[in-house]
Amino acid sequence: MKRICFAILAIFLLAAAPWAAEVEVLKPRGNLEIKLGHPSTISFYDMPAVMTQERLNSHGWNIKSVEFTRTDLNVQALAQGTVQIANSQVMDPVRAIQKGAKLFFVMENNGGEFVMVAKNEIKDCKDTDGKKFAIHGEAATTSLAVKLWLLNDCKVKPNIMVVPGGENRIVALQNNQIDATLLQLGDWLNLDSQAPGRYHIIRTGSLFNISGSSFWANAEWLRKNEEVATAYFAELLKSFRMVHANPKIMEPVVAKYLPDMPKHIIAPTIKAYLEVVRAWPQNGGDTSILDDTVKFFTESGELKSAVNTREMVEPKILTMAINRVGKITGAR
Repeated sequence: MKRICFAILAIFLLAAAPWAAEVEVLKPRGNLEIKLGHPSTISFYDMPAVMTQERLNSHGWNIKSVEFTRTDLNVQALAQGTVQIANSQVMDPVRAIQKGAKLFFVMENNGGEFVMVAKNEIKDCKDTDGKKFAIHGEAATTSLAVKLWLLNDCKVKPNIMVVPGGENRIVALQNNQIDATLLQLGDWLNLDSQAPGRYHIIRTGSLFNISGSSFWANAEWLRKNEEVATAYFAELLKSFRMVHANPKIMEPVVAKYLPDMPKHIIAPTIKAYLEVVRAWPQNGGDTSILDDTVKFFTESGELKSAVNTREMVEPKILTMAINRVGKITGAR
């Protein structure tokens, strides 16, 4: 009961305070330098992590974001210890672990958020046959999933093109360099605002339920920096809870880091991520995103050998982080 009351009080205080101030910052013993890897440029779903970074850095931490042009490079850097934590979709870490990398799933960041977007003349997936279809990268979870779906379910063969970065695929679409692509929900809302009525979403059923992202950590770094890792993820949970309690606190962060996003769609995009994407779970979510992705790619034949997802999860860090900030009853 005491822990629940503390969590409720904390949420009340956070809702009333500016996001960068009046929030107690944990200062554990150890090296407070962390490099956080991103599979592309900073995106909408990264905003709470950016908030956390700015807050902690103003209190003596040294957290840096490292942006990669390919999803596999992000996880390769994590395996090598070049970055200590990475925000990633599931397949790249799973592949790396199968090859011997020592990585652990720590907690969820967001649920499925990708959509297939096309010019209006492309009515459904069958109309993509022979058309220029852009993906982020050959090995990216969503890119691989849509290639398998188009080939096996829609029975079509688009002209697949690799265009890293959602913002670059938006430009390519607007310049008629591609006919259809995959976009994160935030990028789609941005495009639809810039060019209303020119593009639409192609229905893909539940295909992109597996397109969410999660936080993975280098196992050796976790072992040597357990206290620092626990404090960092506790602070990240604080940021998640701050956004849930008062979504407006994220608006200036989005305006700063995503300046091309029209101001009038920032608030509805935050709302969509909270309600539709189920982003930034206040208790760190669960491992269903890992389990569902492995199941999908195993059934499709992409994963040839059995995968035990339980061996990929390090539950201790999230459990200790929740112990630091309290658990919110009824929340994920």
